[in-house]
Amino acid sequence: MSIKAVILCGGSGSRLWPESRESLPKQFIPIFEGKTLLDLTIERILNIQNQKKPIIICNKKHGFLVKKSLKKFNLKADIILEPEGKNTTAAIYLAAKSSPKNANLLIMPSDHLISDKEIFIEDISNITRILTSKHWFTLGVKPNKPSEAYGYIKVSREKENNNNLLKVIHFIEKPKKEIAVKFINDDNYFWNSGIFIGKASMIISSIKEHAPDITKKCDEVFDKRTINKKTSEINFLPHLFSTIPSQSIDYSVMEREKNIYLYPLNIKWSDVGSWDTIAEINQKNTTPKNIIEIDSKDNFVRSKKRVIATIGVKDLIIIDSENATLITKKNHSEKVKLIVNKLIERGFNETKENSFEDRPWGQFQILLDNDHCKVKKIEINPKSRLSLQFHNFRSEHWLVVYGQAHIYLDGINTTMGPGESIDIPVKSHHYIENKSSKKLVIIETQLGSYFGEDDIIRIDDPYSR
Repeated sequence: MSIKAVILCGGSGSRLWPESRESLPKQFIPIFEGKTLLDLTIERILNIQNQKKPIIICNKKHGFLVKKSLKKFNLKADIILEPEGKNTTAAIYLAAKSSPKNANLLIMPSDHLISDKEIFIEDISNITRILTSKHWFTLGVKPNKPSEAYGYIKVSREKENNNNLLKVIHFIEKPKKEIAVKFINDDNYFWNSGIFIGKASMIISSIKEHAPDITKKCDEVFDKRTINKKTSEINFLPHLFSTIPSQSIDYSVMEREKNIYLYPLNIKWSDVGSWDTIAEINQKNTTPKNIIEIDSKDNFVRSKKRVIATIGVKDLIIIDSENATLITKKNHSEKVKLIVNKLIERGFNETKENSFEDRPWGQFQILLDNDHCKVKKIEINPKSRLSLQFHNFRSEHWLVVYGQAHIYLDGINTTMGPGESIDIPVKSHHYIENKSSKKLVIIETQLGSYFGEDDIIRIDDPYSR
């Protein structure tokens, strides 16, 4: 029996700040041996037998990051681009609507870590052989510690049809620790993995029954969708999409649905939801050369570039990124979200952006940012160009460092090489293009009264942003 993977790739991953940001959430960060969580998720589904073309659902501004990951595996997928996040109910419903009604959908988050891929694939194969057209199937994980970070599922121990299936009684929100402790010794409780399997027709019907307000708005959005057959991208009208209520599938459907079976997943699983989790996973790894510890023990220190030194400390998690540093005691990193909320209240941009940003055309790095100017190093990939745009509050000065730049400025085309520069006045229409097979590097100096990325007014964009 064939199966179609649906990968949920939304979410901001704020609990993994400062590395995870709104512009680069945790599923796109190379956390494990140079691979992102999305890379590992794609790897996991590659060997599933009789697999149909998968669906990946993400925020529109992250579509190019999804395509970058797919390219690593030479895998084609349908990409559903959400103008804004509306939680898992809308995402799953739209994915089911985008699939044949008889399709068997394997719905899974993009930011979980699962060991033993072979066992996972075998479990999925077992489930597909016993799928029915009336039931949801969810994968549960037996808890090995009392966790306040995970949701739980209570089941009946009466197995269904000798297929290792357990009847779901109800879903439980993330409990307090004293309650989670009781669940450890009770065989009727499993962690909720967030992985579901079911027929598209059943999924549509179930969500319509339990969340009619969401499906009504989704149907309106879906009817007016646009499909780019060349890129396999599905887009929606932002003003309609904004009217969709935002609810998780657990809250809107699973807590109400009666026809759910649980299949025990007997492998190591983690939702990689905190730095404590990552510290635990990496506890046996060799300490990098740029981390020096004297009279210190049981710390997890992560720094890509800067040297970090500790003296006389223990049980700390230290995460150093380009423009922010987090220091927390172990077993407290779940509170990182509170830090992010405080930073948002105080207007710090470090919750949204790094000092570097990936773009469909390449990358930029912020070298200087103050009240008077902003300086960026911009790298443009071969055969790529920026959008035709203008700015209301800033002028720019471009200096070519490496490569050949083809510049359009208010109807005039100019070619420049290393050492040459050009001024881009306020409100002028402009773009820069790299027509060569080598990388183009420029230094951009911005002058004006406001330097935010939202002062980019796009007239023509090759990437449909």
